[in-house]
Amino acid sequence: MLRDLATAATLLGVGWLIYRLEKLMTATEQITALTAKVDDLIADVRAALATIGQDELSPEAQAALDGLAAKVAAFDTEVGDADGSDTPVEPTA
Repeated sequence: MLRDLATAATLLGVGWLIYRLEKLMTATEQITALTAKVDDLIADVRAALATIGQDELSPEAQAALDGLAAKVAAFDTEVGDADGSDTPVEPTA
């Protein structure tokens, strides 16, 4: 009986460990996917900015730039100030 209880406890512990590992892998996979999306976003923004020259923009190019600026602003608002970089640090005396 005691041996069965020990075996059950061991299996329960292993089950919990497997559950936690699966959760961690899921989180890792989600973070990896999000990182890839952010990398893609950065590449898209750089490509869009590279198309903007020093010349005056056509109405279509200005509309594209305005659309990009609106998307970046919306994303910045959505993310918020998670890292505190938008809030200036008060100098200490």
